[in-house]
Amino acid sequence: MLNVEILEDDYVQQQQIKEYVEQICQKQHLAITVRTFSELPAMVRQLFQPNTHNLYIIDLEINGDKRAGLKMSQVIRNHDQLASIVFITIHDEFLYQTYKYRISALDFIAKDLGNIQAELEKDINYVHSKANHKTREQPFRFKDYSNIVSIDFTTINFFESNASNSHSSILNTVDNQQQQINYNLHEIEKMDPRFFRIHRSFLINPQQVQTINTHKNTVTFFNGATCPASRLRLRQLLKKITIS
Repeated sequence: MLNVEILEDDYVQQQQIKEYVEQICQKQHLAITVRTFSELPAMVRQLFQPNTHNLYIIDLEINGDKRAGLKMSQVIRNHDQLASIVFITIHDEFLYQTYKYRISALDFIAKDLGNIQAELEKDINYVHSKANHKTREQPFRFKDYSNIVSIDFTTINFFESNASNSHSSILNTVDNQQQQINYNLHEIEKMDPRFFRIHRSFLINPQQVQTINTHKNTVTFFNGATCPASRLRLRQLLKKITIS
């Protein structure tokens, strides 16, 4: 099942995008729910419940406001950390600013360049594949004395060094909880390669990173938490996120 919302103020283009999406999903034998909007308030009121199967296709300029799409992406991200966002625009200069707002946009499709339907098909296939992968995401497991502890991987923001005990670390979760575990960062990094060493004192879950600040050398998570990053590791993280 794929849930799609389209924000486009030009009715003809809006319906064309909707038709592309429906044709692609019919070809891929995907069940689909599609909603179309021409203004932000109506879309805000009808966002899907957070889910990896959600795809938002947004025109950057709505009713003369060249930042409308960026504003909408912020609302979506605050509501739904799992959804994918695709921007459709003829304003290439907004590319940098979009990444400044959110590094997690899936794609930017130029209305005046290339094949919109082909680009959308690639993105829909990716979202479908990602959603299926997420449902199979393995928990983070570690041994605590005689017990095996399992923690939902998607609830972990990062681990930080424990200043009072070099043989342990502090687990920080998306709901701002902390838990000491009896493994240092190096040991956790070896236990589960999905985590990324962003700094000598921090090991992060890249899936929970919302923004990257290359000027201040920090990363911010969806729940608002931040941690420092080394300049080299920050560049490596940017490449990792872009590839994935």
